[in-house]
Amino acid sequence: MTENRTKHLVLVACIVLIVALLIIIAGCTQSTNGTTGTAASGATGTTVSGSPSGSTAAPAAQYTIRANVDKDCTATPWLVGEQLGFFKANNINFVDSGSLDWSLMPASLVAGKTDVYDAEINTLINLRQGGADVVGVVRSNAEPAPTDTIHSNHMHWLVLNTSAYTPETIKSLVASGHKPKVAVGALGICADLETQAWFRQYNLTKDDVEFIVMPDPDQEAALRQGQIDIAVLHPPFYTAAQQHGGVRVLATSYDAFGSEGGYSVLVFTKEFIQKNPDAVRAFIKAFKDSERWSNDHPAESGNLLKNDIGLSGAASHYYSYTGAINDSDIQPWIDEMVADGDLKPGEVNATDLYTTEFSDLWVNETAPSPIDPHPTG
Repeated sequence: MTENRTKHLVLVACIVLIVALLIIIAGCTQSTNGTTGTAASGATGTTVSGSPSGSTAAPAAQYTIRANVDKDCTATPWLVGEQLGFFKANNINFVDSGSLDWSLMPASLVAGKTDVYDAEINTLINLRQGGADVVGVVRSNAEPAPTDTIHSNHMHWLVLNTSAYTPETIKSLVASGHKPKVAVGALGICADLETQAWFRQYNLTKDDVEFIVMPDPDQEAALRQGQIDIAVLHPPFYTAAQQHGGVRVLATSYDAFGSEGGYSVLVFTKEFIQKNPDAVRAFIKAFKDSERWSNDHPAESGNLLKNDIGLSGAASHYYSYTGAINDSDIQPWIDEMVADGDLKPGEVNATDLYTTEFSDLWVNETAPSPIDPHPTG
């Protein structure tokens, strides 16, 4: 377990260091000229909207926020915020820095290529263990209650209908030498940690499973072709796979991790927060409005996601209405990392992973109506 933990931390530190060095080198070769009306220093630009002719009112500040947006389940709040006007309503100029592998997004944040990242707790811990001075500001994803028939689980573990794996047989099959090949989008995220938590319910360990790192969009085909035994998929892709037929749900994120199965937080560097508190505040408001609207309109948000990804059917994640972060919700993630050997007991305190600076925005409310449901640009 000590060897696994050492390799894990070294990998995180190396990724952060390599990307940071690349960005520093690239920055030295770029022009320092700023865009007209945009601040040329810092990770974000602040532009100023012009006042109407003859108006004496102070112009509204516009805050540029950058993030990597993939064509997967994580895209929903960004699509809603941009297309329905929640970013515009809160003076956010959102810049999509492009799709990026999940394993590289945290390093992109630390290197200053992006400003915000929606991170699971184990990813946040890995970043901090690797030396990154980052912190959570508001809760993003959540896990719907088992009685909620409208919203989607954070993940489904899928097998073929013909698979021998069931919750009742998986322990005996593994004991007989069957080591299941389980596909996960990346290591150090929700997929592998919650798989390990689920396996532990059957007195199995991560040594009893072979993780195959594979993007969510590729897992359904791999499952049907017999390349993997279990696909661990998020809602756009498990929704599509289940609609296509021939598969069944082996477990859900609620089965694996209970009410914290979908937990994630929006993460900024402390330096960015210190330099741009108003931008962070405006972004939190805009993003949570987008997430609450998605919760309140699951069919509409699913259609936005479906059209963006190009699937025949899709569902969005479920999001925390309050956005509140607290120690008791974070602790299960820490405990699981300790059980996996990635942390020592007491090495990480939940309180150190987030700030309460913006806790006045942690409220339970329904998002306002979109200011522009059909924007023209």
